Amino acid sequence: MLEEETKYYNQHREEILSKFEWKYVLIKRSELIGTFNDAQEAYVEGLRRFGNVPFLIKQVLREERVQLIPALSLGIILANS
Repeated sequence: MLEEETKYYNQHREEILSKFEWKYVLIKRSELIGTFNDAQEAYVEGLRRFGNVPFLIKQVLREERVQLIPALSLGIILANS
């Protein structure tokens, strides 16, 4: 899921980074739909334009943040459940 969107982001990362660092981008298929000040704005626009379907919202950062989910890493919950 979101392979096409992730591929687009990675292929255009440097250009996106140079223009929109710290912003949130909304990507659907191979198109940058818009940039936003926060994830909530991007989510609302994604729902408005596409409905309740997958789309990519990503904060544009030079260094990617790693998110840890303790219950997942400790095996309390499973990602494929």
